[in-house]
Amino acid sequence: MKIWKKYLSLMLSLALCLCLAACGDTGTVDDTSDGSSWEDSSAPDSFEGLVKDSEQMSNLYVYGGAWTGEDGGSLLVATNNDGDEVRFALYDAGEELTASGFIQFVPEYDYDYFYNEHDGVAYRSWSDEVGALHVASLGTFTQVTGDAPGENIGDTGFETLAGTWYLDAEADAPSILVFDENGGWELLERPGGDGDPTTVDSGSIERDPDGEEGLYFAVSSMFDDVSYEFNTIDEDTLCWGSEFEYYQKMA
Repeated sequence: MKIWKKYLSLMLSLALCLCLAACGDTGTVDDTSDGSSWEDSSAPDSFEGLVKDSEQMSNLYVYGGAWTGEDGGSLLVATNNDGDEVRFALYDAGEELTASGFIQFVPEYDYDYFYNEHDGVAYRSWSDEVGALHVASLGTFTQVTGDAPGENIGDTGFETLAGTWYLDAEADAPSILVFDENGGWELLERPGGDGDPTTVDSGSIERDPDGEEGLYFAVSSMFDDVSYEFNTIDEDTLCWGSEFEYYQKMA
């Protein structure tokens, strides 16, 4: 199975090059919509001239990976090489690039917008109750769990990690890890060691590049140049970080 992050990096780099070469081309994106399938909102479905602001970069944990569109197209999302943009590339069913750019939160409207560098328009996005991603005028998408489009759909290799893990197997543990089957993770801690758990970091999981079995890296999407090494001891036990803290998965 191909590792999706490598695939995305290659595809998004290509998309950026194609976008620069096709600057000003608006013929491939449909700017019209009847609005019938989009939720009501006072925020505009689209607007021109979104100014790039890395401080408002959207959360890769929400969008990262590969998505399939209702029309058979593919949406790929990953960070750029500098880590200061969450970029997307949209391909139609014929694998032709139709839109690409960056995803950014717009505080004025309280929504993430997909800014298409082909036509200079930002398109509002939201998720519905079944987890489908809607991007105004660009389409509706279902996550393909991080694989290259059409390959090994549903098989990420992270399914066995999915669940909630407690420090020292204590239900009221001061530190909790949550993994999902798509390779996302969250670290939660209780302020002062008690109270309600609060997310202090999150991001995506990467396998050991040298292929060592059971070795992973939890890469932060909240902090620059931060990652945590961890090893799985068995299906329900892992060793986390430089402090070698033990967490157990509990039902």
